[in-house]
Amino acid sequence: MSRITIVHLNEKFFEEHAQHVEILKKPKRPHLVLILKIAQGTFAIPFRTSAHCPKTGRISHCFFFAKSGRKSLSTTGRIPALDFAKAVIVTEDDIGDVTRIDANEFKELQDHFREIETKFQNYLRYYVNSIKTQTNLDAPEIKYSSLQYFMDTLVEMDLEK
Repeated sequence: MSRITIVHLNEKFFEEHAQHVEILKKPKRPHLVLILKIAQGTFAIPFRTSAHCPKTGRISHCFFFAKSGRKSLSTTGRIPALDFAKAVIVTEDDIGDVTRIDANEFKELQDHFREIETKFQNYLRYYVNSIKTQTNLDAPEIKYSSLQYFMDTLVEMDLEK
């Protein structure tokens, strides 16, 4: 796979995780995901059409696309983003077809790719530390995270690299 890989997850993945309600799935259209390799894991981070901006003081659970043409279409203050809290751990067998996103968003993704990797890794550390220490459990970015279904794998990873 190239450095920036955007794919659909295959139906088999969603069938295997059908009981996991926090994993994003739209019956009429699949979510696009960015594939990132962090530590010993392969993560699929979904693109969201309209995400809430976090309150100040919290770790960011999203990378927001500031230059997206879709941003100006929002009447609710929600904007396109990569949603770290809805990331999942995948295997090569879970990855479906490579796909594309809006040209402006792709350019912004390219320009901020290293920042996205760093922000996601920071979010992973925050998430795992919150679970281990039983803190911040009522925070939405913890409570509603899709990562809860992958804790056995997450705690085995060295997220400090």
